Parts: sequence; structure tokens; C-alpha cells
Amino acid sequence: MEQAQAQHNHNTRDPLVRMARRNREQAAQQMAGFQAALSQAFGRMCADYPGLDGKVVNVVRRSVSLAELVDMAEPGQFLALLDGPDDALGMVWLCPALLAALVEAQTTGQVMPPGASDGPPRLPTRTDAALVAPMVDAFLHHAEERCADLAEGADIGGFLYGSFLDDRRPMGVVLDDVDYNILQLQVSLGNGVVTGYWTVVLPSRVVKNADAPGKDDDWENRLTQTVENSPVALNAVLCRFKLTLKEALALSKGDVLRVPESALETLGLTALGGATVANGRLGQARGFRAVRLVADPKLGWQGDSQSAPTLRLSKAVLSNPPQPDPVAKAHSGASPEFGHGAPQS
Repeated sequence: MEQAQAQHNHNTRDPLVRMARRNREQAAQQMAGFQAALSQAFGRMCADYPGLDGKVVNVVRRSVSLAELVDMAEPGQFLALLDGPDDALGMVWLCPALLAALVEAQTTGQVMPPGASDGPPRLPTRTDAALVAPMVDAFLHHAEERCADLAEGADIGGFLYGSFLDDRRPMGVVLDDVDYNILQLQVSLGNGVVTGYWTVVLPSRVVKNADAPGKDDDWENRLTQTVENSPVALNAVLCRFKLTLKEALALSKGDVLRVPESALETLGLTALGGATVANGRLGQARGFRAVRLVADPKLGWQGDSQSAPTLRLSKAVLSNPPQPDPVAKAHSGASPEFGHGAPQS
């Protein structure tokens, strides 16, 4: 007795034990609230059909894979697909006894005891599906309303009746290969005359961690930083020359391509693809050739008449030109002459 009391006192003082106990109690309370919400939703659905008098006896919840889900489906069950948000698919299963009672309540206004026949139950039909579909939608609607404030509300919300499946074999192809939550409601109809199982199958939704958006932002920032720090080559184009293949092949050593003086004022900056991104003028800075931009690159380049001029080769080529005096040229400040390899074409 004293040993048991000592063990109880130790468990009471251990913070890990207390935390585990609180978690179990919290999970039990949460599950109880969820079961109550599903029970109320089923009862509210049954209230719209005289003679149905349905209530939930027990709720079992479990998570399974797609392969396990396909194996759990039994022959003779009513199977229907549910359409959910973001193209998600769920299912609703009704056991044969429950399906027969739901159809009877709508056709005769009462639930009859199961027949004494030992023969196999009839297979569900599309007529059964047409009668049951409004019931399924009503249950899902009431369940979504009553679970709105619960953690499970995100899993059950947004689903509606989709289509009837007359065979369980397509399930493995139609459904997504994800984990599924099975909500199996053991229900009674007609004040206990018929008992059966109303099963709802919903895909497990991945709950995003609160830190996930920050991680995504961090990845985007790193990607942006990497792209912005990538090297970009810009070419300064003074003038362009248009020529035929024959003219290009006729070029030889000593030919001179004269650049007009206006080219110094209409220099263009082009990217590797040939697109002009800015324009400027050629000058000097600290003893080096430099380009002063005269248009804001952020505003985009409109390609107006001030872009680098394009000349026909016949107007720009001088055969065997006289060689200028380099001393006189330096004093006169004349524009430099570029060899045929200097301009970009």
C-alpha cells in the first residue's frame, strides 16, 4: 500500500507524467466534442425525413493508406465519391442494412425490420444513389457547421456528394494516393429497429507549420539574391552595319569602317540577346573611355530614333584609305577610326 502511494506521489510530481496526462485528457475532450458534432449532424439530417428517427451510437476514427482503404471496402456496400476543395476526393460508404432502411424511410415513411430472408442483399443501384445523395449532402453540411470551431473542421469542410460507384475496384485508380481519415458512425434507425454503419472517408490534409511561410519566404529571398547577383554582360554599340554575305566576304585587311560622329551621342547598351536596355553617350572619365547613360534603364528602353545608327556597308567602307598623321590627329581631336572588327554587327 505504501509502495503504491509512493508511486502515485512520484507520478504526481513528475512534470512529464503530468504533461502526458493533460495531453491525453485534452485529446479525449477533443474527440468527444468531435463525436458530439457528428452525432448532432446525423440527427439533424434524420429529422428532415419522417419515420427515420436516427441517432449515432458510436464513432470510430482511424487513418489508413489508400491500399488499406481499398481492402476495407466490402461487396454489397453503397459506395459514392465526394467532391472536395482543391479537387480532393472523398467517399461515403453505407452498409446494405442501412441503405435499405434509408430508402424505405423515403418511400414508405417508416423503417421496417430487416427481412428474414437468408439470401444475399441486393446490390446498390443508381436509383438508390439518387435517393441517398440529398441525405449525404445534408449530413456533410450540418457536420461542417457543427465542426467549424473544432480542429477537425478543416478536414470535413467543403465536401459534397459527387457520383455513384457501382464497383469498388476503381477506387485505387480514382482516389489520390494519400492517407485517408475514416469516420465510421455506428447508427440506429427507426428507434433501434435497424442498426448499421455510415462511413465517411476523407483525405488527410497536411497542416502547414506556422514556420513554413517564413521558410518559403527565405527560399524566395535566397533565390532572388542569387539571380540578382548573377553576372550580366552589356555591350556598348556605337554603330551597326548592314551588309550582304557577298559584301562581308569581300572585306579584307586594310578596309576601314567609318563610324559617324553622331554615333558618339547615340551609343546603345544591349544585352546578349540583342535587346537594347539603355542609351548613352561616349566620353571619358579619369582617363578611360566611359559611357554616360542618358535614359533610366528602370523605365525601359523605347528604341526611339536616338538609338545606335545602322548604315549600309557601301556608305561606310573606304578602300585603301590614306593613313592619317597620328600627331595631327591627336591635336585635332578627330574621331577615331575603328577597324572592321570593332563595331558589333
